Amino acid sequence: MYARCGAVMDAKAVFVEMEVHKRDVVSWNAMIGGFAHHGHANEALELFRVMKGVKVKPTYITFISVLNACGHAGLVDEGKREFDSMIREFGLTPTVEHYASLVDLIGRHGKLEDAMKLIKEMVVPPDNVVWGALLNASRIHNNVRMAQVAAEALMKVELDSSTPHVMLYNVHADEGRWGDAIEVREVMDKSSIVKQPGYSWTELEYTVHKFLAGDRSHPLSFEIYSLLESCSRICREAYI
Repeated sequence: MYARCGAVMDAKAVFVEMEVHKRDVVSWNAMIGGFAHHGHANEALELFRVMKGVKVKPTYITFISVLNACGHAGLVDEGKREFDSMIREFGLTPTVEHYASLVDLIGRHGKLEDAMKLIKEMVVPPDNVVWGALLNASRIHNNVRMAQVAAEALMKVELDSSTPHVMLYNVHADEGRWGDAIEVREVMDKSSIVKQPGYSWTELEYTVHKFLAGDRSHPLSFEIYSLLESCSRICREAYI
């Protein structure tokens, strides 16, 4: 509970206070996952080493957290080692979630060919998360060829999604390949694929509020737009 709410140090305090023999694999996973999810990568990896030291056998969930921690810390080599140890040392078969985490880790650091090689060697079919990770990494590193491959694969998995089209459009636009970008837009139009709108979220007094550009469904939309107009008017007057 503490870890999921972001109170990682409170979660750690409870974990430390537990009697050693009562720390089962669920407890270890919860603590390692809490560290990894909230950006405490080094703490997550150190706790994982301690876990193995006291002979608690990791599970599939443990390695998902460990790979996520490696991703946060940019530890490509360690991520690869832990992925291999999952198979060799603990006899666990990687799931699509493990592959997606490793593809994301490798790809974000520019090793796109290695990421593609890993996808080809997967023992389970790659899903939209795996191809999305490769596509995102390809955009980060301006690799148009790899982005094209990942986008086409993602389009086959998500037939009606605008995500691969939009990301591929952005890749071409970033490179100034406007002809290719226009072709992507034309394919979207012919297929009647519309870009999903982006939402903004904010929490106020324990309530989450969702906003969409031009949306007036919020119960306080009149007050919100009135305030926005007042701010805009003040800014215009100050500028003039």
